[in-house]
Amino acid sequence: MKADLNASHRVLVDEPGLLLAQCRCCGEIELYFQNISMALNLTDLYALIRRLDTLSTAKRYLVGLLDVRDTMVRAGFQAIGMHLTEGERDQLLRGLHLACLRLDLDLLMRGRLSPN
Repeated sequence: MKADLNASHRVLVDEPGLLLAQCRCCGEIELYFQNISMALNLTDLYALIRRLDTLSTAKRYLVGLLDVRDTMVRAGFQAIGMHLTEGERDQLLRGLHLACLRLDLDLLMRGRLSPN
């Protein structure tokens, strides 16, 4: 997957099958992974990472996304769940952790916090 270097988004992670970008105006994190697209704020991003981190070791995973948010009414996700293999879970989790590290580094280096 190749990132379109659009001025409206800052690319955080660009790997085959995985793209994470941050909107420059609102700070929202856009996740594109294996034909799934999601828009996450920082709270949702950290909740998804915690959810993936707490999964026990298995060959296949079903990750429910509606339970990542506090309220079911404002789900915000385009999918209710993701079916992942162990390798896909690891790839997604590595990408999410890398995106968080880059966000933290940006905060430290530029001394600014995203409005998200």
